[in-house]
Amino acid sequence: MANIFFLVGPGGQRAVTARPGDTLARALFRAGFFVGVPLCAGLGRCGRCRARFAADAPPPLPAELRRLSPDELAAGWRLACLHPARGGERLELPEGATTPAGPPVAPTPEAAGDGPLGLAVDLGTTGLAWRLVSLADGTVAAQGRGVNPQLGAGAEVVSRLAFALEPGGGDYLRRLVVDELKRLAVPAGPRLAALCVAGNAVMMSILCDKPLGGLAHAPYGLSWRGDSLERLDPGLPPAYVPPLFGPFVGADIAAGLTALVRQAPAYPFLLADLGTNAELVLALSPDRYLAASAPLGPALEGVGLSQGAMAGPGVAVAFALTPAGIVPEFFDPDHTGAPRGIAGPGYLSLTARLVEQQILDVDGRFATTPAATPLGRRLAAQVGRAHGEPYFETAGCRLPAGDVEELLKVKAACNLAVSALLAAAGLATADLASVHLAGAFGAAVSPADLETLGFLPPGLAGRAHVAGNLSLAGAALFLADAPSRRQAAGLAARTTLVPLVDAADSGEAFIQRMVFSYVL
Repeated sequence: MANIFFLVGPGGQRAVTARPGDTLARALFRAGFFVGVPLCAGLGRCGRCRARFAADAPPPLPAELRRLSPDELAAGWRLACLHPARGGERLELPEGATTPAGPPVAPTPEAAGDGPLGLAVDLGTTGLAWRLVSLADGTVAAQGRGVNPQLGAGAEVVSRLAFALEPGGGDYLRRLVVDELKRLAVPAGPRLAALCVAGNAVMMSILCDKPLGGLAHAPYGLSWRGDSLERLDPGLPPAYVPPLFGPFVGADIAAGLTALVRQAPAYPFLLADLGTNAELVLALSPDRYLAASAPLGPALEGVGLSQGAMAGPGVAVAFALTPAGIVPEFFDPDHTGAPRGIAGPGYLSLTARLVEQQILDVDGRFATTPAATPLGRRLAAQVGRAHGEPYFETAGCRLPAGDVEELLKVKAACNLAVSALLAAAGLATADLASVHLAGAFGAAVSPADLETLGFLPPGLAGRAHVAGNLSLAGAALFLADAPSRRQAAGLAARTTLVPLVDAADSGEAFIQRMVFSYVL
């Protein structure tokens, strides 16, 4: 039986229906709130689902004591993801409970002719990048980047899958993305003649209304392999979906690898796209490729950490060691004042500086022995304790032990995927010609930080290249180039998926790699 609660505000009162088992946050997302807001899917860490109980606020939970101030708690603010919808609640939501659609897009004069246009889209779990191009000559008419509007269902694939498998959940998530594609297509009008969407296997299966059971339960498998035209909406051209290499190595990797191979890199090379998943391809020769994937969670996207934020104005994206200590570097270099948050690359940068200065040990624990240098002693003095856990704080940016643990989990999963690929190929780090870091995270992270923390083997940072958004580049290539589609299908056929470890050994292998050092 459904429960009904109420939103109250200046516009009056609105009833919201919750399904059995829904949290307040999930019911609000179904009702159109928190769309495009990067929520942590019930972990109680991001704090973005806060709602105020107008009466009878439940006792605060430990996660709320950490995320909300005493004044907020006293006023009735709670985290909606942590409380079941029992029925009868009266809630108020803060401004920003939903992210409005982005600004209208308009073609540039260079592409304002009469020829057909194509829309290329890289559909990530958290982000959505797009490019409107001329099909005649590839001229870019407009491009941009926003958020995946499905974010309110959780910022990683597990929570997204769980929502999609609920009755009506997949249709709701699909419609959110289709509506965004239609918005992006508006300026092209009747000139829009082609559409290509590249994303991981989960995002593509939800968008194209394919069975999800093989992605949700072991043994994992695909019901469909992509490399097909899919009708998403009568108002859009059929969408070309690139090949899916495997259950968690998706069309985004097919697009990215195709674009990279066309640049003729020396073999062997490693393509790494790190986000909510690590999707990696080890290219041994033009005829042999190995691929692996590992779930990383949303931390590298700046979601689910205590001050996590997606890169933007006021967000710390890196940290530098200076004579005065560790200082943040912002997305907008002229930013002054308090930070608005820390992006995923910023978290890795801060952690790397603390590991280098031995404020964090290799196990991720804050050091208890006195520092050997004056700078080290000053940094050690910035370690405090709150709510039972230590933290380091500088310039309003705080790294608590709980965040360090989340980063260790991400590092362990990435290390496991890289070491499994190298072992399967019988290669040493010295054998690799290069590593190509793809995607928005790859463009922002320091390869040296990845090496310091053990994501990459020692000595590989110097051969790392920022590859940019290869998935979007490949999607744009596929719009009008039929040979590139056949090339992608050929790459898929020559790619072997590498399991990380046997199921019986997976836990031990993961735990061994939960250190800030690369483990073979």
